[in-house]
Formats: sequence, C-alpha cells, structure tokens
Amino acid sequence: MATAKHLEIRESIEADIHRGLFDVGQKLPTEKELMERFGVSRNPVQKAMNALVEAGLVSRKRGSGTIVASTGLRTNLLRMMDPSLTSPEVDGDHKVVSVEVSSAESFPLSRNVFPKGQPTASLTRMKYSADGQPLALERCCINLSRAPEVLSQNLEHLTTIAYYNSLGLGIRRANTVLRAALLETFDASHLEIPPSEPVVCQQRTTHLVDDSIIEVAEFYIHPRNMTLEVSQIDNS
Repeated sequence: MATAKHLEIRESIEADIHRGLFDVGQKLPTEKELMERFGVSRNPVQKAMNALVEAGLVSRKRGSGTIVASTGLRTNLLRMMDPSLTSPEVDGDHKVVSVEVSSAESFPLSRNVFPKGQPTASLTRMKYSADGQPLALERCCINLSRAPEVLSQNLEHLTTIAYYNSLGLGIRRANTVLRAALLETFDASHLEIPPSEPVVCQQRTTHLVDDSIIEVAEFYIHPRNMTLEVSQIDNS
C-alpha cells in the first residue's frame, strides 16, 4: 500500500533534518515550495508540518515560517515497550560503561523487584547516534537464573529483549513508567549535560509468561538529542 502523502512529506523532511541539511533555527521551505516539490495540495503539507511540531522537531509562528527546533532523533515510545522486539529499540551504537554481578539487594534498581539473594547482573551502557551524539544512558538489572549466559554476549550490540526472545523464554509483557529525573554527576557526564538539567526517565519492567520478572531497566533520555513520541497511523 502506498504511503500517505503527508507521511511521505514528514519522513522526507525529518530525514533532511537528521542528516544535517537544516540547522536549529533555520527556516524550512515554505508550504508553497513543499507543495511544488511533492506535487500535492496544501492539506498534506500542513498535516506533515503539524506532526513535526508535535514531535518537537520544528516550531511554527505566523509571519516567521517554520523553524527547525531540534535536530534530535525521534523514537516511538511504543517500540521501547514492545515485548516482541527482535532488533534495537533505537538505532545507534552502545558503549558499555560498567558490568557488575551480585545479589539483587546490592543494586537500587533491583532491590525491591527481585527476591533477596537472587543472582543479578547490572549492566550500564550509553546509547549513541550514528554521528556520535549521546542519546540515552541505559541501566538494567537482569535475572541471571533465567538468562545465565547474557554477559557472554556482545554487550556493545545486545538488545536484551530480543536476546530473551531468541532463547524462547516467552515474554508476556513489558510495563513502563515515565518520570522526570535529575542525574548524579557521574551519569550526567556520560550524557554530556549538567546535573541540574532534568531528563525523562523511562523505567521498564519485563515479565515472562509465568509473570516472573527477568529484567528491570531505566533509560535516561538526553533532553535535546532524542524525542520520545507515541505514533498513531492516519490511514485517511
């Protein structure tokens, strides 16, 4: 099925922004220019622009045109919650910051989630865009009794939910909570932001079919380099 015109326009402009063809503060082509470029009427152009505004990539002001507000990557929050993942939640590269193995109560993230004494791996990684911009700090605690070989995997490229699915463990659901957070100096330095700058934190708890928890993870999202959104497809 052919892509709706407003989606085609949005994706094309968004790709141009991410490739660096437009800088923050720079004007985008006018509606008339976009109508001519894509061979469409005004309506799909306006729908595409409104979607870019909602995603936080551009801003619009009467008399000033459409201005690039951010060049950060956009990712669908629903994908980051998807228990059937077979590929990364967000495109880009990981860098391992630290790996620790201990009992569940040793780590704040797993202390009240896994049973006391449960062998647990704590994995902290940074996620970077293709051009090396920091996107998110990820910290996850993994139930080693259910995934004992996880630390022998290539941790630079590992997508944990996809790995659990490859083992046939049977993931039932992933619960997500969003909150605002201030980071400790160590964590903020990896995101290259001051500790006083608030970020969005996504906490995800992944349950198996027997309702046991295999992982609890937190993702601290860079406030400018990545935008979270929930996308709904308009088939009209």
